[in-house]
Amino acid sequence: MICDSPAGIESGATLAMRHADVAIVVTNPEVSSVRDSDRIIGLLDSKTVKAEKGERMEKHLLLTRYEPARAERGDMLKVDDVLEILSIPLLGIVPESMDVLRASNLGSPVTLADGASAPARAYFEAARRLKGDALPITVPGEKRGFFGKIFGRKAA
Repeated sequence: MICDSPAGIESGATLAMRHADVAIVVTNPEVSSVRDSDRIIGLLDSKTVKAEKGERMEKHLLLTRYEPARAERGDMLKVDDVLEILSIPLLGIVPESMDVLRASNLGSPVTLADGASAPARAYFEAARRLKGDALPITVPGEKRGFFGKIFGRKAA
């Protein structure tokens, strides 16, 4: 069962995470979002039933709304910066795209509105990684050398 919780660290999120077996921390590459995600990770490690039993909570990071040009200009954090701050395995990177806005305006998830779009493909690949498939993660806009094209970034 997958339970989507409200963003932030309010009671809705803490109630949703209390009995979780696995957590997907969804964040944007902006300082305030990453800071909130870091606090959520702390709560996952201390305020869940698993944590209270001394068990480890499996956590994954889904980075959304990533725009490489803005990251290069310093207008948002780069993928490696987010990974360094949060220190949890990367599940996927969803690029910033007007396709998401169009799908939202249609009242449909981007995966149904345009399954071939870059954001939809990123969500499909993240779901496959969560299931255990070993797929490389491509950072949108990242220039890769020969070996990078073959092996890609290691997934969670």
